[in-house]
Amino acid sequence: MAGFSSKENEFSTQMVFIRKTLQSKLLEKILEVPLPLKNRLVEIIVLPINSEKKEERDSPKSGAALKRFAGAWVGELLAREDQGEYETREELF
Repeated sequence: MAGFSSKENEFSTQMVFIRKTLQSKLLEKILEVPLPLKNRLVEIIVLPINSEKKEERDSPKSGAALKRFAGAWVGELLAREDQGEYETREELF
């Protein structure tokens, strides 16, 4: 775990996450602990919101850019034209 930088009085850029193991009853006043995890040793992982993983999720490959346009059409209603008859094709084999 990387920690607090004493030189610049700010978090180091090396800090990626915090991982801690503790008794679940210590978390009951902070968050809702599911019944199967009550009175057990649990592991808590804290990740920053602006992590690299979030940026990767929003990459063009993930389709996030297209999601911004979903439902954005404000023109006339779109209608699919009649497709006609399905052509009869010869058997391949």
